[in-house]
Amino acid sequence: MMRTLAVDLGGTHVRFRCTGDDARPGPVHVVRADESTSFEAAFGLWRERTETRGRLDAIAVAAAGPIVGDRVRITNLDWTLDARALERSLGIGHCLLVNDVTAVAWALPWLGSGDVRTLGVGDADARMVEGGHGARMGDSGMGSSGMGGSDRATAAEPRESGAGAVNGGVANDGREPGTEARPGHAARAVIAPGTGLGVSGLVPAGTGDFAVIEGEGGHRTLAAQSPREWAIVTALAERFGHASAERALSGPGIEAIRRAIATIDGLPGGEDRSAAEIARAAFASTDPVAEEAIATFTGFLGSVAGDLALTLGARGGVYLAGGIVPGWGERFDAAHFLDRFRAKGRFHGWLGAVPVYVVTHPYPALAGAERLLADRDTSGAARSERWRVTAEAGWP
Repeated sequence: MMRTLAVDLGGTHVRFRCTGDDARPGPVHVVRADESTSFEAAFGLWRERTETRGRLDAIAVAAAGPIVGDRVRITNLDWTLDARALERSLGIGHCLLVNDVTAVAWALPWLGSGDVRTLGVGDADARMVEGGHGARMGDSGMGSSGMGGSDRATAAEPRESGAGAVNGGVANDGREPGTEARPGHAARAVIAPGTGLGVSGLVPAGTGDFAVIEGEGGHRTLAAQSPREWAIVTALAERFGHASAERALSGPGIEAIRRAIATIDGLPGGEDRSAAEIARAAFASTDPVAEEAIATFTGFLGSVAGDLALTLGARGGVYLAGGIVPGWGERFDAAHFLDRFRAKGRFHGWLGAVPVYVVTHPYPALAGAERLLADRDTSGAARSERWRVTAEAGWP
């Protein structure tokens, strides 16, 4: 049996989970990124604190940055990882690098109903009205064949490779124009605000499975929907040079929004406050500027998520991951988010049919990295083949 290690390397924490000879993942161990000056140093702290000895056959690092060849630079840390160099310096048999939100997308087919919370259920009767033509939508994909109960893949018990029926396909393959594929065959999108903003998705690959998208959509230009938002976007652009979505839709983004609002209005309190402090003040209704900052964040997130759903054709659902929205729980303003998510003019009805979920699984990037390790040839399979996933019947 192989002994493997999955790592979720974000801008704040580095999470490690080792799978031993019994093929069952062990506990998650966390090293704060500010405790180390490099990934190698964080890896050494993990070995020391867990008293892990011996050789690792393979490691998969879900990293918060763009993967270029066998290298990744962590966007919000001054760390660069090289897969081949890590194999040599750490004594690892094989190292895989994957973007962290791409890893979340990789995990989606194996998340059970208990690993997500439904934020908005697609309207089975919604119609897309474009040029006078109404195309009836499929259902929301919330079928009874979901992966709940004892059949659900958990962090401790990953689903065996190849189990279950194939549920992939190509939207509109062989269909008349204007007709829709079943949601089980449709694309899915992931958007994950945390220390930064990650974006990924699953799209039908045309061979009964899905391909995972790796990109940097979090750095798209942020768009305003009102004069007030335009003033905030302008303030962000003046401060940072470019007002990307990540400049607003992240922990530092919440801080930047609040600072921009205070500056625009000439109010005291423009000093730096942490995102957690701003959120607490907003939810307690003790700071109107904080309340507006959180509402602005939520509106921007809805707009960007709606753009992503339209871009990918994500009829199968949009999944909100990352550390912020799942952490807020029921305090997240779902109604405001969904209003902005669907506010796309003639495509309001199209987006009304798209289900939206909050990923509540505690370690989805680790779960995705473990799928890569379990399902793929770690001896050097072609990169393009590592991003393919076959979905089991029934999504959350």
